[in-house]
Amino acid sequence: MHRIRCGLMVLTLQLTMVLGLRAQAPQSVEIDQELVRYAVVRDPKLVKFFVDDFLITESNVERLTIYDLVGDGFGEGDQVRTHPGGKIYMISPGKKAQAMMNNWRFGDNIKFTANATDSPDLFESAPDSVRALGGIFAGLLRSMRRNYRGMPIKLTLEQSDGVTAIEMWGYDQRLLKYTPPPIENREVLKPVYNLIYVEKTIADTVYYGPKQSAKTER
Repeated sequence: MHRIRCGLMVLTLQLTMVLGLRAQAPQSVEIDQELVRYAVVRDPKLVKFFVDDFLITESNVERLTIYDLVGDGFGEGDQVRTHPGGKIYMISPGKKAQAMMNNWRFGDNIKFTANATDSPDLFESAPDSVRALGGIFAGLLRSMRRNYRGMPIKLTLEQSDGVTAIEMWGYDQRLLKYTPPPIENREVLKPVYNLIYVEKTIADTVYYGPKQSAKTER
């Protein structure tokens, strides 16, 4: 069975200003980014199969990256990028290729959603199978509510190869204010000294008896 690696990428809309054209007013264009699922095909036989199916004319294609642009699964209307050529094509897969892509799954992923009134403690009480992930979300939720008092805000978090990176955008700069975490009320254990007094009485016992006579009477 061929294994296809699926992942996520951040797709950013970028504007290029052409010399001689007037730039539009900043408020008339919205710049944003979103996560897009993608599948990487590396197996040489599969690469050749999809190259032929997608009518790609490049002669040297080592791998393919197929993007699920609208999040409805891989198929008609999505895009493929060749490597190392880097060219992008719209795809219209045949029946066999589409049936194969229908079996591609992103893998283990989970999404937590919290209402504005939900306590972070709720997610730390998640079922055991996702409690660790719930704890991560709870910590992030507490920090978010302390330091940002507005809507909306968007972020991505990634940790790999010993590096943790977070990207935040779409927020109101005026609503950011650092608030330190509350001080936990920890019980301070004070040493207790138990003084035990032991009374000990020493008594010398003296026995008194009749004096014995030095001479014995007959």
